[in-house]
Amino acid sequence: MSEDGLAAREVKISWSMLRVHEECTEKAYLRSRGMKSPVTDIRPYFRGTVVDRCMRDWLCAEDQEPGGMAAMVDEVLDREEESARESGDGVVRWKSPADRDESRAWCRELVTRLEPILRRCVLPFDYEPALRFSVPLRVPYLDDSPQRVWLRGEMDLLVRDSQARHAVWDLKATENTDYWRKCVGQLVFYDIVVRVMTGAHPVGCGLIQPMCPEQMLPFVFTQQQRSEVVQRILGYCRSVWRGEHRPKEGTAGCSFCEVRHACPRYAGQGRGRVAWPVSAA
Repeated sequence: MSEDGLAAREVKISWSMLRVHEECTEKAYLRSRGMKSPVTDIRPYFRGTVVDRCMRDWLCAEDQEPGGMAAMVDEVLDREEESARESGDGVVRWKSPADRDESRAWCRELVTRLEPILRRCVLPFDYEPALRFSVPLRVPYLDDSPQRVWLRGEMDLLVRDSQARHAVWDLKATENTDYWRKCVGQLVFYDIVVRVMTGAHPVGCGLIQPMCPEQMLPFVFTQQQRSEVVQRILGYCRSVWRGEHRPKEGTAGCSFCEVRHACPRYAGQGRGRVAWPVSAA
């Protein structure tokens, strides 16, 4: 096949899109075409956005002043709320009049706990916060011929020590001590990306979760875990190449789906449960 033909069937895969695809192929398809509603409620993960931005800005500053992240929270929260609304990424639907101020206080507490962790485990080394990546991976196409695809995304923190060994840290804004169970696949994805980028797997991947009793949670992955994630990546690619997309079997979560308005399951329906127009018969 020509170079143009090979390029035309390249697939771009992020961890978030892979996860959505496994939840509902139609949702992933519509999201990949920019069909996300601009009024999607982003409140469930907005605190995470705020503390991520505070950490990035603090680490990128010339001087990491004590208490600097906590001092950023008010400005960053206002900025990110406005930015999401203006960009069409979504809107923050606060739960109550007090919810906004409670979120500010919660974020300040998290970054206050985060600062000593970063001073101990990040600042002494070379580091890259909010590292955006797009790296090639060779996988078999439907006919088993070699095909290049792209792993894309953003890591919260890539740290490199004096021996050029890498570690990946992902900041999580959670108090749920079991939340890590949802994150293992994401960290394995990053482990594979670092291997492609540097030629070696990172010496560690882990979570920074300042609001949990175990504030740093490192993992070491096996080849079996890596192979399983590669198979998930390959499954995503094959589904895209075959043009497979349809609504999932059940409807759990559909009421809150950000692409519900464009989903064929709900085509022709308004905001209520009855299709419009209503028959006069």
